[in-house]
Amino acid sequence: MKNCDNMKEIREEIDRVDTLIVPLLLERLNYIAQAGHIKLDRDTVRDNWRIEDVVSKAKTSGAVLGGDTKYIEDIYRHLIEWSINHEFDVWDAIER
Repeated sequence: MKNCDNMKEIREEIDRVDTLIVPLLLERLNYIAQAGHIKLDRDTVRDNWRIEDVVSKAKTSGAVLGGDTKYIEDIYRHLIEWSINHEFDVWDAIER
């Protein structure tokens, strides 16, 4: 992590980080879509145990890095809800 001296540097670093995050988000979304194809029962799309497992792992990773775990939890809960809705869309679009 770089200590920035001005807003130009901060914006450049945010842009750099975003170029790393976006491909990972798209990779994650691809796996979500694959799950929508694999799951045979629509009721299995939302898995509350798995939601809590993912959030817990993300918070632990954030804590190990000395980060704000509430920030991480909020982002992950939003990401997971969006992902579940996407998986429902994928699941519903498949003719079974």
